This record gives sequence, C-alpha cells and structure tokens, in this order.
Amino acid sequence: MAGVEFFLSEIIIWAKLFYTSVTFSAIKLFLEIYVIMLIVNIILLLKQRGLGGDMRDTLLGMNIPPELVSKKGKLRAKWEKVQAKLKSNNESDYKVAIIEADNIIDDLIKRMKYAGENFGERLNNITPGQIENIEDLKKAHEIRNRIIHDESFILTKEEAEKTLGYFEEFLKFFMVWE
Repeated sequence: MAGVEFFLSEIIIWAKLFYTSVTFSAIKLFLEIYVIMLIVNIILLLKQRGLGGDMRDTLLGMNIPPELVSKKGKLRAKWEKVQAKLKSNNESDYKVAIIEADNIIDDLIKRMKYAGENFGERLNNITPGQIENIEDLKKAHEIRNRIIHDESFILTKEEAEKTLGYFEEFLKFFMVWE
C-alpha cells in the first residue's frame, strides 16, 4: 500500500512540475493561438458563405430542396409511380418513366441553384465532388434525350431499369431511402 501511495505522490509532484514548466506554457500558448485561428477561419468562412441568407444553405453549402431533407415521403410516392411504369410490358411506358424521372431530378437540381438553362447545362456545371454519381446522371439524361429526339430509338426494359437506377442513385446519395 505504501508503494502505491509513494507512486501516486510522485505522479502528483511530476504533474505539478510539468504544469508550472515552460514546456506546458508553450503548449498552452500554441493551443490558444490555434483555437483563435480556428474561430477566425470559421467566422470568415461563414461571412464568405453569406450569413444573411438561408442558414440551411450556409451550413450545407448548397440549397437542398425540402424533398431531399425532410419531405421525403412525397418524393418517394412520385418515384414509386415512375417505377410502376416498368411493370408494364409496353416500351412507351418505359420511355415515359425515364422522361418523368429526368424531370423529377432536373427539378431537384434546378432548386439546388445550379446554373444552366436546361438540365444538360446544369449537369455540366456540377463537379464530381458536389454530387457523387454525376457521370451516371449525365448518361441517364442522354438516354432521355435519345427518347425525345430519336423516334426510332428502342428502349428495352433492362436499359430502362438501368437508367432509372442512375437516377435512383442520386436519390440514395441524399438518403431519400434510409
């Protein structure tokens, strides 16, 4: 028992010496400067983002439509109607499903305030770091464009499912399905 008490008293003496040492004072000074710099950086970043705007935009770094944040049920219902069209054996239903899915995603991206006159331009203004599967969205939009502009374009059920999957990955990125 005396050994434990001696050991504890030595630790306390060492801690007191360290607490009053120049080394500890230097560490404290470094940490104080570091914390001040962090606070200044946070303030400058918030000022640059524009504190006067929507706080959700400021914190997330982009405008997120409510369907991707809190009103996911409404979006899920729309998406289920699109997917229901794939249960048919009619190619025109597959094409309508792709067009509707493209419109849903375009509307969401437009409300995220990405620049561009149309969905294709908006997609080109998005960098891969901003939206994870941007290249897949471009492929899906290209299929939609072929449906619209090429009357002889044939869309198989498998290709329609794959294309809708690209759009669905975008929704999964925003955790519409948890």
